[in-house]
Amino acid sequence: MPNNAHFNDDFTAVDIERFTVQDKDVAREAQRWTAGERGPIVDDPDALSAADLGTLVAEAIKIGAHALSATGQAQDARALERMVKDLGEKAADTSTKAAEATGLAVKTASEVMTKASSDAKKAITDADKATRQELQNSTKTVVSEIQRLFGGDHPEVVERLLPILAKFGADLDAKAKTTFSALHDKAVKQFDPSDPTSPIAKHTAALDVQQQKLTTLIADNHTDLTKKVDEVVVALKVQEARKAVARRTPEKGFAYEDAIGVLLQDIAAGLGDEYTDTHKVTGVISRCLKGDGVLTVGAGKAQVVFEMSDSTSDKRQWGPYLDEAERNREANASLGLVPTADQNGGQSIRVLDARRIVLAFNPESDDPALLRTVVMVLRASAIAASSRRGAEEIATAEEKITEAIAQLAKIDQVKKLASSIQKNATKIENDCTGINAGIQRLLTDALAALTEVPGDQAHDPSAVA
Repeated sequence: MPNNAHFNDDFTAVDIERFTVQDKDVAREAQRWTAGERGPIVDDPDALSAADLGTLVAEAIKIGAHALSATGQAQDARALERMVKDLGEKAADTSTKAAEATGLAVKTASEVMTKASSDAKKAITDADKATRQELQNSTKTVVSEIQRLFGGDHPEVVERLLPILAKFGADLDAKAKTTFSALHDKAVKQFDPSDPTSPIAKHTAALDVQQQKLTTLIADNHTDLTKKVDEVVVALKVQEARKAVARRTPEKGFAYEDAIGVLLQDIAAGLGDEYTDTHKVTGVISRCLKGDGVLTVGAGKAQVVFEMSDSTSDKRQWGPYLDEAERNREANASLGLVPTADQNGGQSIRVLDARRIVLAFNPESDDPALLRTVVMVLRASAIAASSRRGAEEIATAEEKITEAIAQLAKIDQVKKLASSIQKNATKIENDCTGINAGIQRLLTDALAALTEVPGDQAHDPSAVA
């Protein structure tokens, strides 16, 4: 399937072939562009059929591309700001969760140690009870066994042994209680978090210090991350501000003005004249900067002033503008320069009068010889205007200059004719491409139909008309 819109061979332009836009607003706006520029709405079918809408398409695509570029940059900036915001939120959330996790770990460790202490205390208490119970049982067993061995109504041995056994049992019980109390106190002290000398308290303190270090480290990292993110945001805002300033530059584009200035320097050197860049220098009119450059002829006997503009939104009235530029720079002739014919009323060369011309000239694509020719015509006009010789010589010079200006008008006609020939050639090529695409589509449909015929079905030649 052919691409209706594609890049040219060197990828510097977009070629559109047989592309249809079905939109009532687009069609309505197109009725204003039948003459090659925006004007009143035209309803005449013949005029609409013969209209060349190439200018409308070019302007619409340029404006749309600029709008899409601005929208894309704004979306990229918003997406990056959103990413930065999410990054900051995630960093803060990570810091909070880490602190919570550390606190939870400390709390869990304390609870485990407390439970271990309680379990140890309970185990020791149970062991003490079991030991005393066993001691009492053993004492009773010994007494019973002695009574059995030395029994009788009044056994003297038993009577003498009973106090000894009782004292032994009491001493043993007291020693067991003392030992248990000391062991219990020592165990409780080992597991007491409130005692700073206990191992559990030291372990808890170490956990607290580790938590503080971790919290401080996370906070420092979060601060550094926030600082770097802020620097990125500031850099983005500065970049956007620079782009905004670039979009709001003065009506004259300095790149275009500088390129024209280089060519005018070469032309002036070839003519033995002097070209001066004056776009930042005020003239004889107070605070007036009109007149971007001045060509001084000979020893200053005549001057030609130049004014450049590449702004598509500039609806400049060139006649009054060049008149003021001439007065501001004390010049005898003037030349206005724009990059495209669309910015010059659709004309390549527009002659305002014998000493004022507006030229559509692109230094990247147009022949410098054209600019040189126009400069030479205005240079001669300036010399004639400032000459103090006889009236006959001045009249002859003005006659020749008028003929030269008429030849400039022919150059404009030739350029328009060349543009028309190029458009017709493009149209013929597009028609051929469309016919070729139609043939390929029909052949594809035929092959698709043939593939659907069953292999065992007999072919009827009469079925094909």
